[in-house]
Amino acid sequence: MCHNQTSTKAGLNLETPQSMLKGGDSGPAIKPRNGGKSLLIQAAAHLTDAPMPPKGNKASAIDLTPEQIGLVKLWIDQGAKTSNPSARAIEWQALPPGLNPIHAVALTQDGQFAACGRANQIFVYHIPTGQLVTRLTDPALIKSGLYAQHGVAHRDLVESLAFSPDGTRLASGSYREVKLWQRAPNARMLTLKNAVSKTSPIMAASADGNWLATGDGGKIKLWSIPSGKAVKTLAVLKGVANHLKFSPNSARLAVASSNSLAIWTVADGKCFAQHTMTNAVFSLAWLADGRHLAAGGADNLIRIWKLPEAANGELVLAQELKGHTGPVMALENPGAVTNQILSGSTDGLIRVWDVTKGEVIRQITNGAPVLAVAVRGDGKRYASAGANGAAKLWDATDGKMIAELKGNLYTNQFAAERERSLILATNEVIFRRAAVKSAETNLTAMLERVKSATATNEAVARQFEAAQKSFKDTDEAKLATEKAVEEFAPVKKAAEVYETADKAAKQADAAAKEAQGKPDKISAEKLVSEAAEKAKVAAEAKVLADKLTAEVGGKRKAAEDKLAAAVKAFGETEKNFKKAESAKAQSEHELQLASSAKTFGERTLDETKSATAASESRLKRAEADWQTAMKAAADVERPIRALAFSADNRWLATGGEDRLAHTWSADSGAAGDVFSGHVGMVGSVAFGNTGLLISAAADRSVVLWHTTPVWRLERGLGSGDAVSPLIDRVAAVRFSPDGQLLATGGGEPSRSGEIKLWQVATGKAVQTLTNIHSDTVLSLDFSRDGKLLASGGADKFAKVTDLATGRIVKSLEGHSHHVLGVAWKSDGRTLATAGADGVVKIWDFLTGERRKNIEGFAKEVTSVQFVGVTDQALTSSGDGKVRLVRDNGSDVRGFSGFSDFVYATAATPDGSVVVAGGQDGVLRVWNGTNGQITATFAPPAMNSEQVQAASK
Repeated sequence: MCHNQTSTKAGLNLETPQSMLKGGDSGPAIKPRNGGKSLLIQAAAHLTDAPMPPKGNKASAIDLTPEQIGLVKLWIDQGAKTSNPSARAIEWQALPPGLNPIHAVALTQDGQFAACGRANQIFVYHIPTGQLVTRLTDPALIKSGLYAQHGVAHRDLVESLAFSPDGTRLASGSYREVKLWQRAPNARMLTLKNAVSKTSPIMAASADGNWLATGDGGKIKLWSIPSGKAVKTLAVLKGVANHLKFSPNSARLAVASSNSLAIWTVADGKCFAQHTMTNAVFSLAWLADGRHLAAGGADNLIRIWKLPEAANGELVLAQELKGHTGPVMALENPGAVTNQILSGSTDGLIRVWDVTKGEVIRQITNGAPVLAVAVRGDGKRYASAGANGAAKLWDATDGKMIAELKGNLYTNQFAAERERSLILATNEVIFRRAAVKSAETNLTAMLERVKSATATNEAVARQFEAAQKSFKDTDEAKLATEKAVEEFAPVKKAAEVYETADKAAKQADAAAKEAQGKPDKISAEKLVSEAAEKAKVAAEAKVLADKLTAEVGGKRKAAEDKLAAAVKAFGETEKNFKKAESAKAQSEHELQLASSAKTFGERTLDETKSATAASESRLKRAEADWQTAMKAAADVERPIRALAFSADNRWLATGGEDRLAHTWSADSGAAGDVFSGHVGMVGSVAFGNTGLLISAAADRSVVLWHTTPVWRLERGLGSGDAVSPLIDRVAAVRFSPDGQLLATGGGEPSRSGEIKLWQVATGKAVQTLTNIHSDTVLSLDFSRDGKLLASGGADKFAKVTDLATGRIVKSLEGHSHHVLGVAWKSDGRTLATAGADGVVKIWDFLTGERRKNIEGFAKEVTSVQFVGVTDQALTSSGDGKVRLVRDNGSDVRGFSGFSDFVYATAATPDGSVVVAGGQDGVLRVWNGTNGQITATFAPPAMNSEQVQAASK
């Protein structure tokens, strides 16, 4: 069709009655109630000079039949009315269950969270623990009655996803709408003020999750969890409490002080048993049977105490475990093993004891004084905390260290980002210095060119002057000889007169002889007379010519010979002069070009030197920023005082002198989250049920934290209906590097490409980029500085737009099919595009030229992303491949697991985590450094009712 929104030839669009009424260059196409006068009918009936369709049209369109023309004319005659279907509300229906292909994935830069879209649902996973965090829910969809259960994010398929740079927002694109979801910060659920001692902030949580015990000097309080209400107060009989421990069945609480050990009954708050100690007790641990209690103290010993059978009895010393050479600061029961205990001492050793035999089963060197130990509920992991600011996670089966846990997740990430910035700044300086060297080399060549051109020009000028002088001299000589020859003009003239007269006399004589003997004597006599007369004239002319010739002798011939020589010399010098003149013009032009090139080279050198100086300045700042970040990361590596595993074996919590509580993966040691808010050393950590983390600090507070992130709908962009500012499916979303803007890409297929920029904080559309693409926009990426936006579309083009002006600065043409992915390299000079033609193209942004084709894909290449500040790009394709390639085309590694179409991938800037999803609905996670799969998240299984519904 030649007259549509995309191709409005002669300004005419025939797609809607409204556009027909508007018409084109020749006026309205239709005149309601007057079909015969309507241009549409006249053109369709071929009654005008511009019939429709024209003969030989490229669309191979055929003429309308008379019946068809009659129907259109009837419609026009009846008023050309329309029902305007576009204005009708969309009648939405629930998507069928079991629709699970993943079209979009997203990954936070810290590798903590991954999101994927399945149908109209968005699943958010926590990568370190391998757990589903949530399925996002738009409450309005539940309220509308379209869906009865939570976990539905959009009415239509989720086409695109992107996390903000800080990982606290997630943008999702669907049909005519984008939604922004926000993750609440580590939510402080409850704060218990003045609950613990400033000098010894101790706390314990019961295994059943119902009780919290806190120590404040000589008072122990029991609190209800999670309400945070104080239930009862226990008085420490002797000294100040410095350690608390609930029994395995949560019925009793052991309290250690500087000079006593007591057992309290939780139900009635009464002391069950006690013992006066001669040495301070620093650590407690119940044995699995709940009838024995281990206590470690300042005398380097571990004592096993047996509880009395009845209340108010004495604790009986059952055994002493000797071996540590420093105070025993930590004890823990290693799971369900009844006769074992784990200890940690300032001697830097961790020991596993067989209590029955009093022997050490295993000894682990911690490398620093041990301040705390913990055992995971299943007994497969130990954790230790040292005075050196690091905790360690151990494999309980072989005693080998799995991970060292230290620092602050966010300061470490900030330092890593500063390191990447330093690498980028270093590479930029290397590039700029090379550019200076190249500019200097080029300028040297240009100066040599100027020198050579100057010398040539001077030589040619001299040659020109010589040729010019010679030309002038020969010209003057020729003129002089011509003048000399002119003096012999009378002689020449007399000779010419004689020759003419002699010729006439001979002709007359011949005519007279021919007339003799003929009848006409009168005529003959006349001819004889004329011949005699002409002979006389010739004789007289000869006399004059001979006389003049005799007078000049050989002078005339000599003059004529000299003139001939002068003319010849003049011709040669004229030829040489013209040649010299041309050579002079060429040499002058070359000198001009060389001088211009020299000026350009000097300017280029100045610019490259200036750019180099700026890059060196940025490098210095980057080095300073990196050193500051590294120092900040090192400064928070303070002694860790407390450890605790969660009951579900997913998390390990640490707390210490950095005034923070941290969570780590209880399996791998990967950092989880940081809980800030205390203003004093965190002396105790514990987990309650329902995902609660509890921390006690020297600020005398106990805080209950939500560890499960809560994602809520922040706002929607676009209404999802016919009046939405987003006209079709939003195929691409991307946050700007500073997180303040969101770019969305979409458009009506085969009609338009739409790119909009939105202010994230307010949800307001701040910029619409028009006429960038003529078909749907499928991919977007901001440059690292946020000034440029790259886009790829179904029109087979990749474009780069300057956001300050809204103008296209580069148009990259080369794909033979849709551009499904586009990515900036961190240097801002290289772009990668992924095409449905099965090729990844690497482009030089500065020149707009294609640098490399990366092939080897059997089907469409669906995504591409450069990894951090490297030259490596992550790709996915319809042949089930996820590949990491360099921009020179070489392979780094592949990521296995898919056997079906892969739609989307994502990687962290450090390349440590890679995720991908596709047709099979499984989100796969790999270790990006070695290609090993670390997690698979399958789509949810359908229940029996859903299976039946899907089969209908």
